[in-house]
Amino acid sequence: MNRPENPSRRDAIKFLIGGAVAAACPFPLSAAADAAQAATAAPVAEKLGSEESALCHQVRDGFAFKFPPPAAEHEVVIVGGGPSGLISAYRLRDKGFLLLEKEPRLGGNAISEQWRDQWYSTGAAYQGNPEVEALCREIGMEIHRIKSVDASIIQGQVVPEFWNGGLWKSPYPDAVKKQFAALQKDMQAVNVERDAAKLDNMTFAELLQPYGPEVKAWFDNYGPNNWGGDTHNTSALIGAQAVEWEGGDEPNRYTWPGGLGRISLALEETLKKSSPAERLRRGATVLQILPTASGKVNVSFSENGTIQTVTGKTVVVACPKFIAKRLVAGLDDAHLNAMDALRYIPYVVVNVCFNRVIYNGSYDTDIPAPCPIVDFNVADWVINRDNKEQNRTNVLTCYVPRPERERPRILSDDYVLGLGHKVLDQLEEWFPGCKAHAEEVRIYRRGHAMVISAPGFTTRVAPEVRKPMGNIFFGHSDSEGYITEYTTALKAANRVAKEVTAALGKQAARSTTGPPGREGAARGHGEWRSGDQSVEPGGSVAVPAPAGP
Repeated sequence: MNRPENPSRRDAIKFLIGGAVAAACPFPLSAAADAAQAATAAPVAEKLGSEESALCHQVRDGFAFKFPPPAAEHEVVIVGGGPSGLISAYRLRDKGFLLLEKEPRLGGNAISEQWRDQWYSTGAAYQGNPEVEALCREIGMEIHRIKSVDASIIQGQVVPEFWNGGLWKSPYPDAVKKQFAALQKDMQAVNVERDAAKLDNMTFAELLQPYGPEVKAWFDNYGPNNWGGDTHNTSALIGAQAVEWEGGDEPNRYTWPGGLGRISLALEETLKKSSPAERLRRGATVLQILPTASGKVNVSFSENGTIQTVTGKTVVVACPKFIAKRLVAGLDDAHLNAMDALRYIPYVVVNVCFNRVIYNGSYDTDIPAPCPIVDFNVADWVINRDNKEQNRTNVLTCYVPRPERERPRILSDDYVLGLGHKVLDQLEEWFPGCKAHAEEVRIYRRGHAMVISAPGFTTRVAPEVRKPMGNIFFGHSDSEGYITEYTTALKAANRVAKEVTAALGKQAARSTTGPPGREGAARGHGEWRSGDQSVEPGGSVAVPAPAGP
């Protein structure tokens, strides 16, 4: 472990980039290869999961698509196959649902992959919510308790169980340690339920003013990792609540090797057993969601290069709102303004794959700002935390959220590759000699990984976002406020499942008494007017590009 790094070792480490923000497939890059060498390098058979965004960008830019008339009708069409979409499909599995997901894999930000048979996460890591746990048990998953309080790295020193006594053994001066302890005590006295509206209109930075810069620096990295924002871009409501659970001081946390993507896989397998395979459509990019005068909704999508249209008696929009606002035709001002107010953080996750154990001291390790790594997880902790064997593979999942202003930069492979090198260099600083055992660095990038829990998001913005629009119901974790995670994905899915069931019941009742009315058109959600022309299904139309990210 402590021997000097082999100078040629850096050239031998394989870097792979996945999760492209543009319409590019992931590809391997040698750490030392220049552009010419990369262009002629032999292809690697394994490909990492990636985002397919070419058609989405055409929708964003107002490209004119020609949509055919509907070819089929379903009780519910679910747009988006991330956690909320998958749970919605599971809750509505007794209905005639159709799920459309633009990616080749289901799971959204909760996707697990493997290296040498070891699972690792590309995003969502762990849970502690009992309702999510109940869902997992319902679909036959074994629950693995984490049984670990997070470590923290303070001034280069690993401090075990930072929020559970480790603070007092850290290299912080005594005055700083007392400020951290005072914060914990003070936040316990805050009534977040009573003062939710007040707190949600403050920044967390304002709440932290009585404490020192070291406390703020700790949360300036902890925030982007967990809810997308540093202290100046975080609601005080979220910050005050987080002090109660930060640092893993929760006995019931659970996960799996590879993180919460394992839930996505289990949900997919469960749905395959109960529903025809054609109900789960991957590689199907939705281009338009069009309410009609009948109250039904036409959904047009591209699959295998062909544009198709189906009709839904109801539609669940389970994709992020920065996409939804460009898909739903005739979106009213209240929805559009609320969706425009949502902000999303770009995110890079770097999985460093070692041929021996580099670190197995805690499940999660948090690092204060300004370190680019905000925290890292031991990928197989829940099954190997007590394994003393050192000559086995070890994957450290490093989280590297980026500021919003850097979203365009993660389009650059060179920039993302540079982040990968920074992560490897930082690990070498903490764990000298580890580079000699690194074999692969697997980098995943997402342009809009999660919504930022900014002031006003929970109490003012999210309630407007999730209001139904005729027979269109808005799911996804960014509809619920608080934090974008599996808990809010489940909450959104449970809500829209009830809304869809009620809407289908009303439609069935109306069908026995006469034809449906024009409630959609009466609210301005019937025929979609693009400019001065009314556009019926089957016409050619330029999709508008609302303001926003």
